[in-house]
Amino acid sequence: MLFHLVVLKPFAGYSRGDLITDAEMVEQILAGPQASFVVRIMPKEG
Repeated sequence: MLFHLVVLKPFAGYSRGDLITDAEMVEQILAGPQASFVVRIMPKEG
């Protein structure tokens, strides 16, 4: 299932509230130490 991420704690050039939609970047972040700095959200349809 595809998720987007919202940044809770700034890291690697991302600011709080940034939306990360690139699938490869989402996978890398969730597999790394910054996974606790983001939350998963369902992408909007349409």
